[in-house]
Amino acid sequence: MPRFLVQPQPWSQKNVGDRIPHSDKVDPEDPLRANILITLHRMELEGIEIDEKAVEIAKAMVRRHYAETHAMPPPRQPDIAASAAADKKHWVYYVRCGYLIKIGTSSNLPSRFQSVRPNEVLALEPGGQELETALHRQFKPLRAGGDYFHPGPPLQAHIEELRDRLGPPNWVNSVLKDGHDFYPDNQG
Repeated sequence: MPRFLVQPQPWSQKNVGDRIPHSDKVDPEDPLRANILITLHRMELEGIEIDEKAVEIAKAMVRRHYAETHAMPPPRQPDIAASAAADKKHWVYYVRCGYLIKIGTSSNLPSRFQSVRPNEVLALEPGGQELETALHRQFKPLRAGGDYFHPGPPLQAHIEELRDRLGPPNWVNSVLKDGHDFYPDNQG
């Protein structure tokens, strides 16, 4: 079980009350309630009358989208040894920037971290562009944009495995502490 999870923020708490349009039509205990209500709002903005059928369609759309985006393909393990041998001076890094994880590569980590300014360095592994590209493909369903990914369970498990195998990165230079560390026990 991964040791770090993003803590819920105040704005992600359950929406309750009658101020939210159509909130009475969606079960308050439904974990996808907010997404369903947003979909209903978008449907309404497009001129669709929100009746029971529209609510059922919105629920089906949200559940299908959730199932598609969270169904992870079996992880394809990149050949780390071959990549490291080819790129001995390059590193693939996993850093936390806010509540996202950036997966990137660099041959000059101090310089790279000066420009990226991460909140926390989660893991480092030897490898270059080929390994980074394979990892971006592997975690594509979690992609937030560019090199940034949501910290879903598959990515968390991968980082845990790297930390177990290679040890924690022990990197504090160029890190902007924000008090939300996934690994508060990192040496520094």
